[in-house]
Amino acid sequence: MKLVHISDIHLNEAPILGLDPVANFKRCLAYVEAHDADAERIVITGDLTHHGGEESYRLLVDILAASPLQDKLAPRLLIGNHDHRETFASVFSSTHRDPNGFVQWTEETPAGVFVYMDTVDQGRHGGRYCEARMAWLAGVLDDARSSGARAFLFMHHNPVRVNVANADIIGIINERELQALLKRYNDVIAHMFFGHCHYSLSGSVAGISYSAPRSTNHPCWPDFSGMANRMGFGELAPNYNVCFLRDDSIVVHTIDFLDAEKVQWAIETDDAVAEIKV
Repeated sequence: MKLVHISDIHLNEAPILGLDPVANFKRCLAYVEAHDADAERIVITGDLTHHGGEESYRLLVDILAASPLQDKLAPRLLIGNHDHRETFASVFSSTHRDPNGFVQWTEETPAGVFVYMDTVDQGRHGGRYCEARMAWLAGVLDDARSSGARAFLFMHHNPVRVNVANADIIGIINERELQALLKRYNDVIAHMFFGHCHYSLSGSVAGISYSAPRSTNHPCWPDFSGMANRMGFGELAPNYNVCFLRDDSIVVHTIDFLDAEKVQWAIETDDAVAEIKV
C-alpha cells in the first residue's frame, strides 16, 4: 500500500518566517496530484493552520475542494497544537470524534487499521494523551489484536524525545505513560507517523518504528545544543513522505517537492550510454 504523509502546513494569510504557507501547500498538493495520485491514502498530521482561526479552516476547505484528490484520496486531517479543536470541528462538521469529543477515529485500509489520534492539549504547544484517550486507544488495539490486523498510528506530537531541546519540551508531556501502553501492543502496532518537529525523523520507541516529514512551509534545522529557546530555520527544502506499507517491510521516502525542477533524468540505452532527459 502506498501512503502520502504530509504535516505542518500552517495555513495563514500572512507569511510565516518570510514564507507563504498557502502557496507552498498548494504546490505540495499539485506535486502529489501529478506524481502520487496512485496512493491509497493521504494523511496530514496536524498544524493545519497557524492560529486556529475559522478563516484559515475555510481556506483549507476551498483548497481541498478544488483538488482532484477526493474520496479515498481526500486528505485525512488531524489537529495539532496550532489548531483549535472546536473551531476545526465546526468547519469540518463531518469530522470523526470519539465518545469524549476528541478528534480521533479508525479506518480500515489495505495495509491494516489506520488509527488517527488527537494529542492536542488545548491552549498549550506541548501535547498530552490523557487517560480517556489511552483507554480508547487500548480498546482499538485490543480489537486489532483480536482480528489479527496490523495497526498504524498517526498523531501530531512526537511521542518520544528526539534530542532537540526546543522539540522535546513541547512533545507529549506524559510520554512515559503513553510509551508504556505502546509497548504492550508492539506486536500489533506496525509503525507510527507524526509531525510537529518540522524536520525529517525516523527511529523506534517501545519496539515500534516511526517516521516524520518536514513542514511544507518552514522546515527547521535539528539543533543538538540543548538550548530550548533556539530554533534553526532558513531556505530549507520542505517535503512530504511517501511510504510503502508491505506485509514484510515499511519504506519511507522524503519528497522535496520544491526541488523537483532541479532533477535531471538519465535513461540507459542498449549500448549503456545514458541519455539525459530534462
